[in-house]
Amino acid sequence: AGMEGIDRERINAILLRESGNSTFMQRQRKMDENTNQKIADMKRRLDDKDDASGKKDWRKELEQSIIDPLLRQYQSQRQAFSTCVVIDMDGFFISCHILSLPHLAHIPACVGGTSMISTSNYAARKYGVRAAMPGYLGSTLVKELSGGKETLTFVKSDFDLYKRKSGEVRAVLEEYDPNLSMYSLDEAYMDIGPYLKILLSSRGCKSHDAIRSMLLDEVNQRKEDDAHNNAESFHTAAQQLLNSIRQRVKNATGLTCSAGLASNFLLAKVASDVNKPNGQCFVGSSEAEILAFANPLSIRKISGIGRVTEKMLRGVCEVETVKDLYDHRAEVYFLFKPASANFMMRASIGYAETGNHRDSSGEEGNGDNSGVDTDEATTRKGISHERTFSPKAMASN
Repeated sequence: AGMEGIDRERINAILLRESGNSTFMQRQRKMDENTNQKIADMKRRLDDKDDASGKKDWRKELEQSIIDPLLRQYQSQRQAFSTCVVIDMDGFFISCHILSLPHLAHIPACVGGTSMISTSNYAARKYGVRAAMPGYLGSTLVKELSGGKETLTFVKSDFDLYKRKSGEVRAVLEEYDPNLSMYSLDEAYMDIGPYLKILLSSRGCKSHDAIRSMLLDEVNQRKEDDAHNNAESFHTAAQQLLNSIRQRVKNATGLTCSAGLASNFLLAKVASDVNKPNGQCFVGSSEAEILAFANPLSIRKISGIGRVTEKMLRGVCEVETVKDLYDHRAEVYFLFKPASANFMMRASIGYAETGNHRDSSGEEGNGDNSGVDTDEATTRKGISHERTFSPKAMASN
C-alpha cells in the first residue's frame, strides 16, 4: 500500500545498479536459475502429457472428474454472510513513533538502519522504500528520485513500544471478538458475526457492555438462524460496526487501521489492503460478488503465492490473475504437489475455510519451491539478520 503510481522502472534500475553484485542478489540470481529450470521441467511434463494423451482432452477430463466436483463442494460450503474481518494497522512501527515525533509523518522516514528496513511511512513509499529493503538502498532511492531535495530518516526499533501499542489494539478488538487471533503485532483476524447477531436480535436495545458480557458467556452464545436475517441489512450493519471498531482503535491508540470484511479470511486479507490507509473494503458473500472481487486480482495479491510461485505460474501457464488460475486449473492441478494444488484451487474461486485463519496465509512451502511459497508480506514483522543485505562495495567481504 502507498506505492501506487511509482516509477517502478527507474526504481528497479537504481536497485540493480546499487545491489547487483551483493550477496543477496547473487543468491537471488541462483534462485531464479533454479526456478527457470523448474519451469522448463514443468513445460516438458505438459508436453509429455499432451503427447501421451493423443486426441483425448485430458484437461477437460481432469476438470470434470476431479477438479470441478471439488470446487462445487467448496462453493456449497461458503458462509452465508460476510463476518470475517482482517484488521491491518497502517505502517504500524513507524506510526507508533509518529505519535511522539509527529514531524516524521511529513518526511520520508522508516524504522530500521542502513542494513535493513522493517517498515516505512507513506512519504517514503512514494520513492519505492519498503519493508525488507536494505536501508542504504532506501536512502539512495529517496535522494535520487527527489533530486536531492529529501533524505531518508531512520528511526531505531523499539519493540517494547510496539508490543504495548499492539496490546492496546488487541484490548479494543477483543471486546467484539474474544476469540480473535493475532499472528503479528499489527494484524488481527476476527469474526464479528456473534456480536452482530446479538446486536440485531435485540434490535439495538442491548448496550456494547451487555453484548461483551454475552460474548464471554458461552451459554449465551446462541446460534441464530441466518435465514432470519436479511443479507443487505445484515451487511450494512456489519460495515457500520467495522467502521466504529476502527474509530475506537484510533481513539484508544492514536493509530489508524485498515480493514477487510468478507465471507472468509482469504478475501478479507486481500480486502484489508484495498483502501489503505485508514479505510475499509467490503466483499459481499454471494457467488457473483466474490468472483467479481477475486477474478481481476493479480495472483500475487493472494497471500501464500509469492514471487517464486508467481514466476512458475506465469512461465508455464501464463497465469496472471485469479481468473487465469481458474481457467488453467487442470494444468495447475496436474503440475503442482497436492497441498499446493488444492490451495490454488480454493484461491481460484476465492474460497477458504471460514474458521481457518491460516488459509489466508497460504500453504507452507515444501522446501523445494515447487509448491506455494510464503509471501514476504505475511512474514514482514521479522527483522532479518543484517548479513542478508550489504552494499555493493562490501559484497566481497
